[in-house]
Parts: sequence; structure tokens; C-alpha cells
Amino acid sequence: MKKLLRILSLVLLISFLVSCAKPTAAPVADVTEAPAATEAPAATEAPLSAAEQWAKDNGLGSYLSDTEDWAAIEAAAKEEGSLIVYSNSSRIQDAAAVWATLYPDIVLEANDMGGSEVITKVREEQKAGAFTGDVWYSAGGPDLEGEFVPNQYLWKYIPAELLSVIPEENQNPVVTASTETFGWIYNTELNDTCPITNWWQLTDPEWKGKVFIKDPINSAEDLGMLMSAISHTDEFAVAYKDLYGTDIVLDADTPDAGWMWLKKFAQNQPVGVAGGDDVWGAMAIPGLNDNNLGWLPLSKYRKVLSGDAVFAPCEGLSPVVGVQKHNYLAIINQAPHPNAAKLFLRFALSAEGFEPWNQVGQYSGRTDIAPVEDAVPFKELPAYNFDNMFVFQNITDYHDFYAVNLLTQ
Repeated sequence: MKKLLRILSLVLLISFLVSCAKPTAAPVADVTEAPAATEAPAATEAPLSAAEQWAKDNGLGSYLSDTEDWAAIEAAAKEEGSLIVYSNSSRIQDAAAVWATLYPDIVLEANDMGGSEVITKVREEQKAGAFTGDVWYSAGGPDLEGEFVPNQYLWKYIPAELLSVIPEENQNPVVTASTETFGWIYNTELNDTCPITNWWQLTDPEWKGKVFIKDPINSAEDLGMLMSAISHTDEFAVAYKDLYGTDIVLDADTPDAGWMWLKKFAQNQPVGVAGGDDVWGAMAIPGLNDNNLGWLPLSKYRKVLSGDAVFAPCEGLSPVVGVQKHNYLAIINQAPHPNAAKLFLRFALSAEGFEPWNQVGQYSGRTDIAPVEDAVPFKELPAYNFDNMFVFQNITDYHDFYAVNLLTQ
């Protein structure tokens, strides 16, 4: 009995102690204290390249100004004292003569070079860091748009007051000084009208060896003209059916009608010559007996007006008469005379500066400079635009294809 009482007393004591004990605290998650928030560092602009900084300092490219102080620019240009222009046109000498009367204190070195020479000159100077030239006044659109502008070898500059009279398509990638149409021509002494009505007839046996063109093997410009035309593959397929009455059947190496036209044209042995004067000189001087066709810039029509040549463009030709290219003005990167260069671009875009180029087949990039009277009849001739990027990206393939087909006949 006593033993039982001791056991009951022990149980009661343990129960009492348990009830008086402090409750166990809930477990606490092991959280590492987050560091105090700090402000993000302010974003810093990437430093400009030397070319970008120069363009910014001189208000070129994307840094064009809405307003400019032309008195200050002219004064600074006179301090510079000279400028160098690279041009693909002999008419730059005529423009230089006018410039000399307006700005006798700024000596203009006008370099009359071929288009390919302008391209090579600017490229080599820029790569070597030998910054010599000031102004690009030339064609060369594929290289300009595909290489020179992206690599910042050239900068766009358009005087602010001219933006309203230069269409958007003539403002990019740099400003268009003039447009010029190339087209198919015929001898007007031997024909009342053009003896062909369709580009595909140039591939027919009747005209084998009787079509004169500045050699596409050596002239990237003229090959680019043909490429820009035949890139309109659907229109060439339609023109084929209109002429022959059936759908075109392609060869294994001609993915579309444009490639097929170029193949058949090359196999028809066109006569490649050195230049546009050689074209009309071979097939359009007075007194010839052989009836041939030619491809040249229609600005050569001035030779007809002077009595030296007898030709006219093939109006009504399907799908178009020819191709229109652009001649460009730009300021060369790191130009030693940037203010004189600006002043020259303003001059070259004026009616007075454009006068040497204002002739048949060539038209100002501005809408408010009227063409000369003799040029009006050709202004609306249907023409495709020269496709700079298409030519830049594809000319090697087309050149090789043309050469192979020319040489295999």
C-alpha cells in the first residue's frame, strides 16, 4: 500500500512539473539578412567612334542641324581655303569654273575620275586613315549603300532649307544630286521607229552580235543596270508570253525569267565596248549601213542635238525602256575642309551648280529645278530604279553567270 502511494505521488509531481514548464519556441527559419538596397549606377553613353564624333562636331549624318548660319559656314570655308571633290563626270570641271567666280577664295580641286576610281580612292583613303578628299560626287550606289555609309566612310549632308524640295527617296542613304536614265536605243537613220518592242527580242538570232553595250564584264554599273531590270522577274515572264505566246520554260540553271533573259542575252553575243561614247560611235553615227542596237545613258542624246549622232530611245519597249540610276553627293569622313564641303554641296544642289548636268536624260534630285526643254520628252519614259542593295549582294553571282554564258558560245 505504501508502495502504491509513493508511485501515485511521483506521477503527480511529474505532471505538475510538466505543466509548469515553459512552452518550446516555434522553430525560426534560417533567413540570411538581405543587403541594403543600393541605387543602380547611372547609365553611361557608349563613347562615340572617332568618325561619329567628327560627324557630330560637324553636324553631319544623324547630327544634321535644323538651322545653319551660312555666313559663318562661308567664313569658316574661306579660312579652310580649299576643298577636293571626287567626281565620275567630266562636267565637274564646268561646275568648278562657276564655283571659282562665286568663291574665288576657296580653291576647288575637281577630280574627274571614273566611278570605279572614285570608289577605290575613297575606300583606300579611309582604310589607311589618309583623309584627303572632301566631297563624293558620283554614282556607285551599291558600294555607297552596302559598304560606304554603313562603315562611315561617307556622311549624309542636306542643307536644312532644301529638305522640303528633295523627295524622301532622294534623301537616302545620302542626297541625290541627279537621276539619270539608261535605255535601249536605235539608229534613226536606218529606222523610222525602234525595230524591237520587247526586251526578249534582244535574245533572238536576228540580233546576235548586233547589240552594243558598255562591257558588263568590266562595268559593274552596266551589269547592275541589267540586274536591276531583270530582278523584276514577273514582268519579264509576262513580257516573254506577250512576245512568244507561251509561258517561259526555264533551264536548270535559271531559277526565274530574269536569269533566263540574262543567259540568252549573253549567249546572243552582245558587243561589249569601253564606254557610252563607244556605243553610239559604233551604231549611231551618220552614214552607217549596218542596223544595230545599243544601251547607254540617255544623257548622250546631247550628241544627237550637236549633230554627231543619230539615235533615239526605244519608246514603248516592254516591259520598260530602261533603268534609272542616282548620282550622289556626300561629305567624305574626316574631310579636311568640312565647311567648304558643306558650301559645295549647297552650291551643287542649286540651279546654278546643277546647270552643267541639266540636259536630256538627267534630272535634278530637287523637285523645283525644271529640266531643260530638250530633256522634257524623255523625263517620263518608263524605267526601273537601280536597286543598290540587290546589286551589292548579288553582283558576283550574276557576273560569273554572264561571263560563262558569253564565253561558251
